Amino acid sequence: MTTAVAASAAVARRFGRSDIDRATRLLRACLTDPARSDPASVARLARGVSPAAALAVARYHGVAGLIFEPLRRSGGAPPALLEPVRETFEASVHRHLRATWDLMQAGRILDATGVAWVVVKGPAAVEQLYRGGGGRRYLDLDLLVDPAGFGPVVVALEADGFALLDRNWAVMRREMRGEVHHRGSSGLEIDLHWNLVNMYRGRMRVPTRELLARSEPVQLAGVGVRTLEPTDTLIHLCLHAAISGGDRMVWVKDIERAVAVRPPDWDELVARCDRWSVGAPVGLMLARAATFLGADVPGPALRTLLGRGTRVVIGAVDRLVPWPRALGRLASPNRLMARSIGQGALGAGAWLVVRSIRNLDPGQEHAESAFTPGGDERDRDAFIAAVMATEDA
Repeated sequence: MTTAVAASAAVARRFGRSDIDRATRLLRACLTDPARSDPASVARLARGVSPAAALAVARYHGVAGLIFEPLRRSGGAPPALLEPVRETFEASVHRHLRATWDLMQAGRILDATGVAWVVVKGPAAVEQLYRGGGGRRYLDLDLLVDPAGFGPVVVALEADGFALLDRNWAVMRREMRGEVHHRGSSGLEIDLHWNLVNMYRGRMRVPTRELLARSEPVQLAGVGVRTLEPTDTLIHLCLHAAISGGDRMVWVKDIERAVAVRPPDWDELVARCDRWSVGAPVGLMLARAATFLGADVPGPALRTLLGRGTRVVIGAVDRLVPWPRALGRLASPNRLMARSIGQGALGAGAWLVVRSIRNLDPGQEHAESAFTPGGDERDRDAFIAAVMATEDA
């Protein structure tokens, strides 16, 4: 099991449903837009929750740093909860500084290659969606490059000391993974994407070159770079969240912020989702952001993205296992639905069967990890050549 899955399993074993539900209500109150939230309600919920349960659930959902300010303002949070989230808040600020340093160094290298690139999520989310405020923790720096220049960028980063971490070139080549991983000068991991959908793309087609052509210049903590324009940003946030399991509040909060701070062109969003066959996963996450945090998502857009049958299925699964309770468990119906919904009815069924069979082997995840040695230099060269020859990216 991955660290995240193991941690979520520990949360589920250690705390009962009532503890988890009370913690969830507190986190939801903290994450609600301050213009609509009530500090007195936050204080009341904080006094009635188990600090250990609230902290464990917040850490799984990736929002421990984001709830610090609402808890502090409420005046009702016990020190056993407030102090750990303060530490997470401060660590998130430090990590953001490290990431912007790596972004500046990597950006210099990428610019020298002449290859088009943008930064997505991570520092772009902190600076644009949260106005540079601390607390939104992220683990790595995500860069998207034109696949035609993928090889020269990989070589340039390595030549400048950015260590390439991937070792399983046999799997990378077979599955045409959408990213490789480097270690930045500060120690932060840098994910170099040629496609925003890393695995199991199926019928989903998110065209990299189209995204790059529409990208916008932006200053991120004083570093001049480019990032996705608002509509593409929102589609990517929703798609990434769904493919990753759709059950973390930090992803839902990002979507709510994107709708509020960088509102999309809703007609264009629907049209692009239709062309790229990503309407269902995007609609799923938009619906969760609207229901859980009050994101201002137009009803007609949601109905078009999801369709009546899909809405019925989502509603039934959410009633069976509400997504905040999934906590990363691999067999949770909610996570399985979110990860497979972009494959279509028949594709989703096939995906679930294949994943279920693979999960029967406890060594499967390790064997297919990009960091487990496999293949050789010929596989690496063939993978990079195939990426650079990609026509529909």
